[in-house]
Amino acid sequence: MQFEVTHLDNKIKQVKLIGRLDLKGTNEIDDAFSFAVGSSKTPTLIDMSEVEFIASIGMQMLISNTRSLARRSSKLVLLNPTPLVREALVTAGFESLIPMYDDFDTACADLQTALVE
Repeated sequence: MQFEVTHLDNKIKQVKLIGRLDLKGTNEIDDAFSFAVGSSKTPTLIDMSEVEFIASIGMQMLISNTRSLARRSSKLVLLNPTPLVREALVTAGFESLIPMYDDFDTACADLQTALVE
């Protein structure tokens, strides 16, 4: 499991996750991901287009960082989860916890609200 961080011109952080968010994959990136995402107050877009699988531990990592950002009056959204990952997230009730988008511009527009609040 790996991730890449990009700072976009619109003051949004984009994090692209690549691989499997199973026990092994989540353990490989959890600390570094939490430092990159949850320790800042930058609105963050998580690109899930290359995540092949997500287990409950991967979901917990996302929830934990969403809460960390919320405590700093910021926000996290998910972009383009693969069909298998989307199904797992919807089944787990993630739609009520973390917004999911298929469109980059719509996801960024949602995150812009965190910049003005």
